[in-house]
Amino acid sequence: MDLSREPIARREPLPTTVLAMLAVAVGALAGGMVVVAGLPFAAIFAILPAVALVMLRSIWVGLAGVLVVIYVVPFAVVPIGGPITPTLLELALAYFLVASVAIAALDRRVSLAIGWPEALVALLVGITVLAFLLGLGRNYTTQTVHDFGRFVLAIATFYLVRQLIRSPSDGRLLVVLLIVGSGIAAGIALILYAGGPFVTLRILGRLVPYGYPAADIVRYIEDNPARAMRATGTSVDPNAFGGMMMVGFLLAMTQTLTPSRAIPGWLAGSVTALTGAALLLTYSRGAWVGAAFGVGFVLLFRRRWLIAPLGLMAAAVITLGFGGGFVNRLWQGFTAQDPATKLRLREYQNAWDIIRRHPWIGVGFGDAPSVNQQTGVSSVYLLIGERIGVIGLSVFLIIVAVVAWRGLRGVVGRRGPDVDVLLGLEAAFLALLAVAFVDHYFFNPQFSHTVALFWIVAGGIIALESLAATRPADDGVSSESG
Repeated sequence: MDLSREPIARREPLPTTVLAMLAVAVGALAGGMVVVAGLPFAAIFAILPAVALVMLRSIWVGLAGVLVVIYVVPFAVVPIGGPITPTLLELALAYFLVASVAIAALDRRVSLAIGWPEALVALLVGITVLAFLLGLGRNYTTQTVHDFGRFVLAIATFYLVRQLIRSPSDGRLLVVLLIVGSGIAAGIALILYAGGPFVTLRILGRLVPYGYPAADIVRYIEDNPARAMRATGTSVDPNAFGGMMMVGFLLAMTQTLTPSRAIPGWLAGSVTALTGAALLLTYSRGAWVGAAFGVGFVLLFRRRWLIAPLGLMAAAVITLGFGGGFVNRLWQGFTAQDPATKLRLREYQNAWDIIRRHPWIGVGFGDAPSVNQQTGVSSVYLLIGERIGVIGLSVFLIIVAVVAWRGLRGVVGRRGPDVDVLLGLEAAFLALLAVAFVDHYFFNPQFSHTVALFWIVAGGIIALESLAATRPADDGVSSESG
């Protein structure tokens, strides 16, 4: 058993009689489940053996499953009833984790990648767990514990991706999966948006029995139906969805702009257009700014001559009044004129007060210690300070600095398809760090799918840079092309 994309093992096919017996058994059990639990759950149960067989053939299928859930149904649960229902995401993450650990333990050809980034992430998880335990007295519920467990699983994707990428082709496959997943999610969002509020409500309303919220299904700017509808796809929150689209847009755009593509140009161009349109329609200003920052980073390395023309084109568009709604919303955010920005400023002050009173290990993952305060803030950095204190925040800042530096070191002075894959991941990661100043969903247990996406990108950067470090830089080749 290994981490390659080849089948884990080659075995003789099972005898026909055994297959027939298994089919009869599964059919009988599924029939019983129809009577006891209803048709949807019986259908899920019936296909589980087939899904398990496919997933056992390659650990990459597990990662693909995680990404499908992240992009298509991130909040879906298995409808089995009870106080806590497992989500599809945590089941996919759990399988990915268990399979990876089992392979690392059983296959002597697999060596664990252990270095400073891995140790720092382990330290961050330890501090997070400690803060969670110290905050047990702050009105934790079963849902709080459940969300936290899924949150830790999401952080663990850093290790899983780090172990999984063993060659440049693995890195290319990771980026292809991310690009295709974001393209699918963007397509779904654009179809729902084109259908309008009625179609969106009708379709997403069918997901309510499977864990999706029954309220606020259709989202508007400032939650005002008189204003523009915001694209969410199946991701519930327009800002979180904007962050997901930002990552896909930057990865696809990098492949579009770079001369040595790792994926077909038609795929890169199509996903760039789809995710770009979906990103605009989220009206997520943080994601817009992050995307612009990432685009500038890629242009600086691969198409520096395009910076001035694109800047002039943007100025002309603004001057001529095209896209006035988008420009106006962005300007209101910069000038703190709209209610959402004013609310953020109040959240920042509240978060700073909590951090001052509980500086070292934070207040955990429950309620604020004072009735005059509330936890939760639209900034990853302040949220970390609230939840796990300045110690945890310091460790997090060191981690992201190490990842960003390693990614930058891997692309400077190097050329080629594999380097451009790393360039796209680095642009996406820097954009995520920019968005983290004004949004929270990359360190929020309630948004474990975006938490996982953050750490998947970080793990991919460390893995690919480690591979690049074993190869000499291209001599005499500029880091900029035509």
